[in-house]
Amino acid sequence: MEVLKEYLPSCWEEKCRELGALCRAREIKTPEELLALNLLYMTEGESLQITSALMKLAGINVNKNAVHERIKGSWEWLGWMAKSVLGENGFLMEKPEWLEGKELCLVDGSELALKGSKGGDYLLHYMFSLFEFSCRQFELTEKKEGEKLSLFSYKKGDIVIADRNYGNIKAIEYVKEKGAEFILRLRTGCFKMYDEQGNEIDILEYGKGLKDWESTELECFYKQDKEFKPLKVCLMKKGEAKTQETEKKLRRKASRNQRQLSERSIGHNNYIIVATNLLYTDRQIFELYRARWQIELVFKRLKSLFGFGNVPSKNPDSVKAWFYGKLLLAGVCEASIKRSHFPPTHNSSGRECI
Repeated sequence: MEVLKEYLPSCWEEKCRELGALCRAREIKTPEELLALNLLYMTEGESLQITSALMKLAGINVNKNAVHERIKGSWEWLGWMAKSVLGENGFLMEKPEWLEGKELCLVDGSELALKGSKGGDYLLHYMFSLFEFSCRQFELTEKKEGEKLSLFSYKKGDIVIADRNYGNIKAIEYVKEKGAEFILRLRTGCFKMYDEQGNEIDILEYGKGLKDWESTELECFYKQDKEFKPLKVCLMKKGEAKTQETEKKLRRKASRNQRQLSERSIGHNNYIIVATNLLYTDRQIFELYRARWQIELVFKRLKSLFGFGNVPSKNPDSVKAWFYGKLLLAGVCEASIKRSHFPPTHNSSGRECI
């Protein structure tokens, strides 16, 4: 706990009381004890009952119902700390002036498994507001429900950013219907595209001649209910090293599924291709799309280190506390890595090493 506190914002204890996380000092008397309770639940505890038992071993007598109430009341405080830790260590993206009046909404989903299950049983769907640094909406569904943008609510001024699983005509139509804008990654063979004359086009042809990490855009059309509708598509040529890395992953996946990797998939892998209805330049479009990776990298650490795949309580406040607590742990981990240097630039006396 002493090491952990080194990475927390300076007024984290005062903020605990200010935000109402510690409104009654009965079993849990200090912000440090409350933080320990939350983090224990999210790591070693795995359940309210086990967390209660572990807290008793530490000399704090709190039953499982009290554990649940304390966790539910902590979500805003945990969210504030997560945002502060990531912000202080340079992991947050500053909002560009040209995005005035817009809200960047990162949509994603993660498989959740019941304890002892070999595969995913549920999907946690979340919409993360990047500049507000808050989860605007959570939905927990059975895995068969799949990932789709229609699970969320949007408003004018929202820019919805999502990966390949969401790049389809239904998603595009739904977001447009709500008056929002989008940047959606497209996968191989997602849907057909046409030119002004209604002729089918191959978007990969427009990427030929691009140098590594160069981008271009084209105006095309997609077909919905026999009507041709306009769409802007942006392509960026990946670097050689990145292309080889992702191609290896594609081949491993194809081998596991006992299928042949198509030439079309190999060609598509050379590019990052997104669809959008924004009027910004292709460079600005990809600048916004890259923003999702800032959070995605943290989420990957959640999944790999902190048991992100365990099913939380279905209570909305409990889910938010669980989510922000995991995000806080990931932020501390990222901050620790960032502050660690090898070889060290200073010795134990604080003098610069040669």
